[in-house]
Amino acid sequence: MGEARLTEFNKIALVGKLGSSSVASYILKLAQYLKSQGRKVFIDCAGDGSLFSKSDYVCGQLDNWLDDLDLVIAVGGDGTLLAIARAIIDSSISVIGVNQGKLGFMTDIPSQEMIELIEQVIIKKSFICEKRTLIYAEVYRDDKSVYSSVALNDVVISRGAIGNMIEFDISIDSQFVLSQKSDGIIFSTPTGSTAYSLAAGGPILHPKADVFSIIPICPQSLTDRPLVISDSSTIEFVLARENSTKIHFDGQACFDLQLNDRVLLRKYPSLLKLVHPLAYNYYRTLRKKLAWAKRVS
Repeated sequence: MGEARLTEFNKIALVGKLGSSSVASYILKLAQYLKSQGRKVFIDCAGDGSLFSKSDYVCGQLDNWLDDLDLVIAVGGDGTLLAIARAIIDSSISVIGVNQGKLGFMTDIPSQEMIELIEQVIIKKSFICEKRTLIYAEVYRDDKSVYSSVALNDVVISRGAIGNMIEFDISIDSQFVLSQKSDGIIFSTPTGSTAYSLAAGGPILHPKADVFSIIPICPQSLTDRPLVISDSSTIEFVLARENSTKIHFDGQACFDLQLNDRVLLRKYPSLLKLVHPLAYNYYRTLRKKLAWAKRVS
């Protein structure tokens, strides 16, 4: 992590679920403030742009502005930020999150302090910028690439509509590791270690750690345990039994796998630039979100 004071955020996109009246009202309030400070405001209206269609703001879709923007502000929960991260990862755009959700490990600006903290970041240029790793997975069928995508949190391979366990083999850097029968498996980044991975018994990883974690989902063998590896490794997953199996990317994109499909997973070459207010503290976030500060009486 490091403090940055030279970055100019002049062209800013606001993204959130406009179908929610509360989110839309926060976006409008933020847009008005940013415009008053001389910033050019873009509003992603891919959902419902009726509130902004006759406004002075640029309305449209985030994908159309990737060459113009300096910053994207996600208004909502971590799910909103995950979708933005996957959209902007190959650009030089930074992202910051205003929390309208419940947990908000990444969207760490409380909505009630939105204007004050956004002013610190954009006007006073007082903030922390950290770079987050994404994981990339590519599906090969008969030695041909048939699907690929990236994830900020995790890539999950799990059983689909049929309730049977899936069977698969895993190798790391061309070395065979295990054969497993389970409900699925999670390949998590440090960012995703506090998401599905945590619920499945995986470790909490600091965002600066250069690692991935591999977490089985309800394995048949009780000796199967989470594994933490270097993020410079290449992981190979092979589906060893015909079954209804899907690969998921941050729970937002998916693809159906077939018998003998190979999935190669590795660190994505681009990093996400995630901006926080200057007072951001990762361990304080953990204490707050996971209620670690509460003593058991």
